[in-house]
Amino acid sequence: MRDEARNFIFSTQSPLRYSAVILALDRLGGKGKLHEIVKVSSAILNENIPEPRVYEILNRLVEFNFIERKEDNGYYLHQDEPNRKGLILAAKDSPVSYSI
Repeated sequence: MRDEARNFIFSTQSPLRYSAVILALDRLGGKGKLHEIVKVSSAILNENIPEPRVYEILNRLVEFNFIERKEDNGYYLHQDEPNRKGLILAAKDSPVSYSI
């Protein structure tokens, strides 16, 4: 999972933002609403990430089955430990982790 997630993150136009969004979900205990994720990911990168951009990133992560979206409009890291850890480690492989 780590390699697959890393390849996906680094193939995007915004690998730092993708990594920040994943790390924000982790910091929020594995789940969060859009506005919470925007706030935490913006703090991680020390820049104001527009909410529509975070929404787009979250939806791409859902589309590629890296995270889940539930009926309560929350976004969730997968519950199974190997997939969750692999995704987080892949996000930490990004240069964003050096600024945390």
